Amino acid sequence: MRDVELRRGARLVLTGVSLEVRRGELVALMGPSGVGKTSILRAIAGLEGFQSGTVEVEDLQLNAGERPSATVRLGRKVGMVFQFHHLFEHLPVLKNVWLAPVHVYGIPQREAERRARDLLTILGVEHRAAALPRELSGGEAQRVAIARALAVDPPLLLLDEPTASLDGARRTELSDLLQSLVRNGRTLIVATHDEEFARSCAHRVLHVDQGQVFEEKQQD
Repeated sequence: MRDVELRRGARLVLTGVSLEVRRGELVALMGPSGVGKTSILRAIAGLEGFQSGTVEVEDLQLNAGERPSATVRLGRKVGMVFQFHHLFEHLPVLKNVWLAPVHVYGIPQREAERRARDLLTILGVEHRAAALPRELSGGEAQRVAIARALAVDPPLLLLDEPTASLDGARRTELSDLLQSLVRNGRTLIVATHDEEFARSCAHRVLHVDQGQVFEEKQQD
């Protein structure tokens, strides 16, 4: 991100944010609610327009004012896991994962289903493939949401408050899972106010306050 400024009406949400994340790095954006962490993720994913600055993901560049077509362009580059998962409540887990690859990106359904099953297996929820989202625990829903975000194999994965619905044991499992994704070459940016979780898995911690990334601390 370079000098990204984002406004909602008269309110300045991001005030010239710049940051760089390297391939295979897990970076945590930390800070209390309302300081701009989620807005940074949404700008990177092309889900929200910004008024000035640029976002680059590998060889794709998103400029100020580009939306919504940018979301489709970035979709193969960026996956996002939302705080409240946003799974399709009327669809079983397996279809939640393969739906977008087929209908948005034209991947053959058989191929998309096979990858969906592989992802659910890797994430330990293959036994829930036929379940509806309301039948899942918070940890299971989190893993299904991650599988859906990885369905088109994006190099960059964004997660918004991923520990919000998890107990201590599940937080540890999630930390291990995210570190395994990074070891396999994925780049992750995690927005969180959970300091213990951030320090358990992140290579770097960036602190966000009032729409600015103002401090960076190296992890031990």
